[in-house]
Amino acid sequence: ERVKLWKEKVEKRLLEILKPEGPKELIEAMKYYPMQKGKRIRPLFTVAVANSLGGDEDDAITVGCGIELIHNYSLVHDDLPCMDNDSIRRGLPTCHVKFGEAMALLAGDALLTYTFEVLSDKENYKTLSCEEILEINRIVAKKAGSNGMVGGQVLDIKGYEDLYEVSVKKTGALFEACFMCGAVVAKRKDLLSDMERIGRKVGLLFQMVDDYLDKDGFYIKFGENLKEEVKKLYEELKEEDIFKRSEALKYLLDLIYKRIT
Repeated sequence: ERVKLWKEKVEKRLLEILKPEGPKELIEAMKYYPMQKGKRIRPLFTVAVANSLGGDEDDAITVGCGIELIHNYSLVHDDLPCMDNDSIRRGLPTCHVKFGEAMALLAGDALLTYTFEVLSDKENYKTLSCEEILEINRIVAKKAGSNGMVGGQVLDIKGYEDLYEVSVKKTGALFEACFMCGAVVAKRKDLLSDMERIGRKVGLLFQMVDDYLDKDGFYIKFGENLKEEVKKLYEELKEEDIFKRSEALKYLLDLIYKRIT
């Protein structure tokens, strides 16, 4: 019930913060993915972590929405002909199919930069200091960047052999950001390295489940045994303190795991 309420608040907050200015067609293209109904798993993890550590729910929702915008910009670019060349996402035409390749590229660029406009605006928060806002921006920039999500995409298109490293960067990095930013919102910077480690594992679990369903990546390596690997990682995560003391976090973890059970 709590997670359902958070999801409604995330949808509402996304509408509130996604008000960029600029050419009409660019704005339409920027809003195209974020306004589609998604799982919102990243903002929900951000809120659940902050909540379990005593942080402000609304501030965590704002940060989570920022991370969701980064995720959506990455999807816009991922779908481009020079990358995965996908024409359908969530049952609808992809951004470049609807708006043209150049506009989709620019919409992704604009979404990325707009994220930091949102995340760095003190007016968007109730309880965070300038230092904490700075730390959140630093974490998100680092995890989305050349040694995080983008770096992982590079390894992926280059056919890099180490699936773990590709997944930890490409998928895990944004989950690391969710968990770390949740801790910053709760004023628990002492937990940053722990949250980074746990977020990485959650991202890995997410990727393994995706690969199992798509019969790709980890599935090619492990075959049906991947189910066992997923179960092992899931059980490991359930033993972490933060999952033991938060029903909401357990519920979100189950949402990922139950996709293959």
